[in-house]
Amino acid sequence: MARVFRRSIFWLVPVIVIPLAALVVIQYRFLRSLETKTISAERSWLRDSAERVAGDIDQYYRTSALRALTIERNCLCQDGVLAAHFAQTPVDGVRTFFVVHFDGQHAYYSFFSPVGTPKKLPGDEEQAVKLATVSWHVAHKMKRAIPHPPLSVDERDLENRIIMRPVVDDDEHVLGVAGLILDESLARSAMIDIGGRSLADHYKADAASLRLSIDDYLARRRDFASQPLSFVFTNWRLGVKDLCATPEQLGAISFKHNALLGGGVMIVLFGAIGLAIQAASRQLKLSQMKSDFVSNVSHELRTPLASIRVFGEYMRLGRVITEEKVREYGEYIEAESRRLTQLINNILDFSKIESAQKKYKMAEEDIVELAHDTVCAFAMPLRDKDYGIAFTAPAAMLPPLILDRDAIAQVLMNLLDNAVKYSGGNKNVDVIVSADDESVRIAVHDRGIGIPASEQKKIFDKFYRVSSGLVHDVKGSGLGLAIVNHVVKAHGGRVEVNSALSQGSTFTIVLPKGEAAAVPSPKTNETEAA
Repeated sequence: MARVFRRSIFWLVPVIVIPLAALVVIQYRFLRSLETKTISAERSWLRDSAERVAGDIDQYYRTSALRALTIERNCLCQDGVLAAHFAQTPVDGVRTFFVVHFDGQHAYYSFFSPVGTPKKLPGDEEQAVKLATVSWHVAHKMKRAIPHPPLSVDERDLENRIIMRPVVDDDEHVLGVAGLILDESLARSAMIDIGGRSLADHYKADAASLRLSIDDYLARRRDFASQPLSFVFTNWRLGVKDLCATPEQLGAISFKHNALLGGGVMIVLFGAIGLAIQAASRQLKLSQMKSDFVSNVSHELRTPLASIRVFGEYMRLGRVITEEKVREYGEYIEAESRRLTQLINNILDFSKIESAQKKYKMAEEDIVELAHDTVCAFAMPLRDKDYGIAFTAPAAMLPPLILDRDAIAQVLMNLLDNAVKYSGGNKNVDVIVSADDESVRIAVHDRGIGIPASEQKKIFDKFYRVSSGLVHDVKGSGLGLAIVNHVVKAHGGRVEVNSALSQGSTFTIVLPKGEAAAVPSPKTNETEAA
């Protein structure tokens, strides 16, 4: 049955493993796809951030330049009024404000600092202003109408970028031009400040993890998501970078975390399946052991009961005439009754042990006397079966031990019963009592079939029986050694096993010494029990 079950488990494993392996592959591909999408989403978010901030910067310069460059036409020649106007309408990043008044073929220029004071321009700036305004002078001379005067930007001279707005009369003819010259370093600093405020407004707490940069080489940087400026400084790009991680790093971190989480779930799943299979196997094995136990116990009960019934019928029917036969049949009935009692005691004790209701009546006992009496009682019904059970007592006196006499006697009975059952062809068993400074040892040595080393740790498990050929011929409950181990441990001792195949086994009960005074043992050093 167990072999069939193991085969079913063998076929069950591929059925479970293959779908799980497919699930692992699918999950891996999904996580890789999620990693790619995470990178793309992070880049899109950074790109949207750059686009929004660039739009806010462009909007600032459009709005502030329009406000600063909107002047009344009757103020074109009033430098004092113009100076006050420019002082009240500052524009971040401005180096110079200027106003040009056209009068026929002539043009009159006025230049002001960012705070509104008049100033004189270097030659290159003045040339840049004249070059930028010449088209408006032409429009003035042609008396061309300019409806809704627009803002215009002149970036032909990259060192002097100019924003202008024409001043028109009621007929929308050009009378002059108001403009400003941007300083590159001042404008960059101003744009960074404007962009920082824009990020704080739009992204709140996330703004602290973003870094802005404005330059003309950002298109070549993979760590920045960049957006060109569309109003002024159009050759510059505004870039946004996540200080915590690049999109690739963020995708890798996301993949790692998800993979660890998924891997942990898979490990738990595989572990649960393994535990379920192990539990099912253990349950089936336990069920089989219990079934064998019921079968063996039934046989163990039937055999002595059948013997008692047969001998009892002989005596009831008067077929036993001689006194010798009556005594012989009576001894058989007594031996089978004792065997039956031992089996029932084992079952009852095991039941109490399993339910934690086993109690011991501890008292001072002479261990040598206890062992001798138990051996004699066990050996008496075996005297006609050629079994030789030798008892060896220690040479020196032993102190009495604090123990449960009946429980230790049952332990010794179980060990002797096993020694006889598995004696094989050699029917000699030795029981040796010895002692050292700390403990008393009772060794039961047989010369039977022995126990494989691989199974010596399992023999104390409930219902377990060694899987040798002889186990199928010898009946037993599988509880004897489990009870032995429990009882000895309850007395603070241990059971030692020394065995080899075909060389016999030695089970040694090791009990700690008590503090009672030593008493002489009434037994001789060598006693032949049978």
